[in-house]
Amino acid sequence: MNDDRGQALVLAVLALALAAATIVGLRSAQDRILADVRERRAGEAAVEAAGATIADRLVELTARSTPSRSDLDALVVDPLLVERSWAVADELSAANGGASVRDLTIGVGARSLDITLWVGAHRQRASIGTTCCRR
Repeated sequence: MNDDRGQALVLAVLALALAAATIVGLRSAQDRILADVRERRAGEAAVEAAGATIADRLVELTARSTPSRSDLDALVVDPLLVERSWAVADELSAANGGASVRDLTIGVGARSLDITLWVGAHRQRASIGTTCCRR
């Protein structure tokens, strides 16, 4: 009978070890999922902040007249605008628990200004409609 109790004890210990490993694995998976969601949310906030900064500058530009393609090309490479956009995007990413913004690009599309940036492993994009273009 002593042998049966020993086997039962070993099985109980193995069952507890298996349960503990499962709980640790589930907790780890939950932490990864929540970190990914937080990173995505931070990236979305960052690209929206950058877009708002660019949209404000675009409003200033269009208040005078309809911008030409060369006006928009000059706008998206303006170092001050790029720096401000990056700074507000980075600030909002951090405020939402995200990593620093990297690879911010602003481009001119057919009828939009296109913003792309990376926060962590996630690429975020936004577009601002334009009334362009006169040549």
